[in-house]
Amino acid sequence: MSNTTETVHGSGKTGMQANGIKANHVTGIRLYFHADSETFLAVDGDKLEQESNELNRLLGDQVDTQMRIDDLTAQCTKLSWGQVGEKQVLQTQIQQEVQRLDGLNKKLKVKLTTLTPTEELPKATLLDSSSKSAVGLMELIEVRGNMKGVRYIYAMSDQINSQWRRYPLGEGDKKSGGKSFVVTESYTDSEGKTKTRERIDYDKLKSQVSKIKPKMLKAEQELLEQHTGVLGQWARDMNDSLKHSPYQGDRFGFDSQSQLMRWTYGAGLTEELNPFEVDFRNKGKKLKKEAATSGKASAYASLALAESKSKLTLSLPDIHGITMTYPLKPEMGGGTGNLGTLRFDFELALAGSVGASLGVELGVSMKSNWAKGVPGSSDNTGAPGERKIDISKAVEDPETTGELTVFAGAQASANLSGAIKWLNPDKKDLKYTQLAKVALGATAQMGVGWNGSFRFSYENGRVKVLARAGMCWGGGGKGSVAFDIDGEAIITDFMPCLTYMLRNADYIQLSENVIREGDFYAFCALPLLIGMYGANQLTDHLEKETALILERLRDSWDEKERRVQLMQHILDTQGECLRYSPPESKGAAIASLTERNFWDDVASPASHAQTKCEGQVTYSARKRAVLLSLRWIQSKRDYENVMQHLSKAFEISGSWQSNQQKVADFLALGEEVQTYGLGRVVPNASSVKLFPSHYAKNLISIYESLPESIDVRGNELKSLSEVSPFLMGSCTRVVVDGMELKK
Repeated sequence: MSNTTETVHGSGKTGMQANGIKANHVTGIRLYFHADSETFLAVDGDKLEQESNELNRLLGDQVDTQMRIDDLTAQCTKLSWGQVGEKQVLQTQIQQEVQRLDGLNKKLKVKLTTLTPTEELPKATLLDSSSKSAVGLMELIEVRGNMKGVRYIYAMSDQINSQWRRYPLGEGDKKSGGKSFVVTESYTDSEGKTKTRERIDYDKLKSQVSKIKPKMLKAEQELLEQHTGVLGQWARDMNDSLKHSPYQGDRFGFDSQSQLMRWTYGAGLTEELNPFEVDFRNKGKKLKKEAATSGKASAYASLALAESKSKLTLSLPDIHGITMTYPLKPEMGGGTGNLGTLRFDFELALAGSVGASLGVELGVSMKSNWAKGVPGSSDNTGAPGERKIDISKAVEDPETTGELTVFAGAQASANLSGAIKWLNPDKKDLKYTQLAKVALGATAQMGVGWNGSFRFSYENGRVKVLARAGMCWGGGGKGSVAFDIDGEAIITDFMPCLTYMLRNADYIQLSENVIREGDFYAFCALPLLIGMYGANQLTDHLEKETALILERLRDSWDEKERRVQLMQHILDTQGECLRYSPPESKGAAIASLTERNFWDDVASPASHAQTKCEGQVTYSARKRAVLLSLRWIQSKRDYENVMQHLSKAFEISGSWQSNQQKVADFLALGEEVQTYGLGRVVPNASSVKLFPSHYAKNLISIYESLPESIDVRGNELKSLSEVSPFLMGSCTRVVVDGMELKK
């Protein structure tokens, strides 16, 4: 064969830092090492190179297109609302790239259709064309010099001729269940603990190679002698990868799953086939690209070569999240209210067939705390930064057909972590804050019979959140993922989010698709129980289920000390403790505060405690707590909702007008003007009038100061408004002969 100059593709090193250069060949023989079977393979010609380049070109084109979509999406979300023309241009480009990506994915799937599930492949075997019932992706290390890195060749086993020459390492050198060239070494970790991990012993590998070399053809021996250093470089790469792995593993991955995983995440991508270093569509044009830290490209940058593990960091559906909408009642003007904006920040640990499937398939199946790839479209409804979903509607998982056989039945491990982030109106510059974290453990029964997009429930002392995969991932999503909110986060993270959702829906009752039947009342009870028992005892007094938490609240209402504690908590926090609470919570608190009996009248000093500017005021402390319960009322509709639910059981207890009168009557207790002196009967004598308080008047003033309703259209990110502090208290007035005394 005459001298030819070829471009080398497929050399790879840890973390995608791979390179290849031009090499001269004086022979048509290629020599490869299959580590899993510990076998050298000699091939006449470049058939395997062509096969590998075709696979890598399809994969690289897919990665390149995904990165272009990510880049265009980022550009689109940075535009202001007034840049309509520029946004339309970018949206058109995104749609074109999306269509291209779908086409590329179909081509890649066609190429991989013959692969057998890795779990069914024979272990530690270099498969070839004679294995008709089992087709795997074989990873080969080419023994070739004059390169800056190890070159990985990937080929379908049915493209490997069974007549090609094989040279297995000596069977006697192999360890049971391991590789003959792998040893175990001890090391001390960062915490000072002694541990063990595997290491490729290059000296042992060279010794074994020397034993089989005499069996090779002369040209093969010369190739091996000249370029055996490539195997040394491979051993160093693998050892360094395991030593510095972020996943802290201690074993190499050589099996069929590991080979497929390494190819999926770019071990064979380099030179013009490396979309991270060159413009993939304009061959040879160098690009300066930063290391990808998010989006689909993050998995390629995070590949740990030795363990064949990676991680995928995503913000879904994009960095600007998705807005939840809900239909408003026709009598309130109709239309939809924007309940808030959520973003799903996920990190997926990728390994084995499940990890590889996420690299090839465009769709995703999410269940509990794991995810795997399924056939799907990359199309995502809505422009970047403007995506919305009506969470009141029933939805069904999309039909997915045509899953690649290689991934069918792949068993998933717990590989999904992350959180729901919420665009919090209370944060300056509208920052995303954590709402819930991916639930741990199996949650197979979560959402049985549920067909919504997003739902809250209360279970096992935690707020559970279910999100349909389609809401997170777009049209290619199937299944759902569960999240937890527990401990103090229920009060600090969840209750603010729920409060804003209720406000933005104009305080209409959210459907069971959004809040599981009955669990809304657990959320109403939480702020009251915190007030009764204190935040430090939160976990001690939060029962596991809604029925139990409501029973706890009923028992607590019967304890005078708990009612007094709730009143004192409202006073101490100046009503802040009810800032993030449903109208039913405020109504129940006021119902408790306005209840009275004989002993309350004569033997409850805490209820009658006065401020420094008060005198002879009846139930001063309770009255102040009533008004402070209304400090964060947002509108007349919100106020009317509170008064309508003047019940410790969160029930509708009458019209809001009649209940308001009951509250006003309580606040008016002892507010009658008291007159002293003889001014009315004796000329020139002084007359003193005492006005103890004006709490009843303040109640009406609070209502009159409120807007009719909150216009949430376009204002959903507006923070809560506060009632004037002037209306939260009262001072006793003393008038002498028509002149008010100043304190």
